[in-house]
Amino acid sequence: LALVDVNAAALQETADTLARITDKRISTHLCDVADREAMKALPATIEQQHGAIHLLFNNAGVTINKTFEQNTEADIDFVMGINLWGVLYGCYYFLPYLKKQDEAHIINTSSLAGYLGMPNQSTYCLTKAAVKSLSETLRVELAHYQIGVTSIHPGTIRTNILRSAAGKSGSNMATTNKLAGLMERYGMPPEKLAKKVVHAVQKNKMQVRVGFDSYLGDWLKRLFPSAIHRPFQWGFGKSIAK
Repeated sequence: LALVDVNAAALQETADTLARITDKRISTHLCDVADREAMKALPATIEQQHGAIHLLFNNAGVTINKTFEQNTEADIDFVMGINLWGVLYGCYYFLPYLKKQDEAHIINTSSLAGYLGMPNQSTYCLTKAAVKSLSETLRVELAHYQIGVTSIHPGTIRTNILRSAAGKSGSNMATTNKLAGLMERYGMPPEKLAKKVVHAVQKNKMQVRVGFDSYLGDWLKRLFPSAIHRPFQWGFGKSIAK
């Protein structure tokens, strides 16, 4: 297992947790996935330490809870760098190493937001829709090489993505913290999500929706492509009026 994170403390915590439940070799790599040169050098380092690369999980993700107009250029670069360029760099630079294997698999984390545009999440939704489209394209292009590609579309998962976003959300900080609390309270445990991802790889699924809200959002968008946005418009309008 080769673990990659930009946060040294979180990286070591994850490595320590995994070391308690597996005897597999674990390596840690401090890296910003938005850094092109760092990502370009990463696959060779991992291959040297582990001998081969069979699975690539592009899972890093961030968000900022602002309207499109409220976003600064730095906000946009931050979200795009990790959510989109990080996935592109991962796929692009790891692909030659994956092609060396008889079989391999790429797992890209998209989101319910990859199906459904939501207020205050314009850049996040943009990146997750792009990850979905990229995954679909790569799945076709790489099938000949026995490389599977799966996009994961979680709904509400018990992670700190919104809590981490609070400091960058400006005047929306209070709302962001409230949403983060709901996510931590009612979200699906990450362990359950992980099991679904493993099953998806084993079955070579194209897309995996995780959580009731992900299934519901996807189907409502299919059945009511225009009407599904009306509750968002109503709720967003009320928030603007306050």
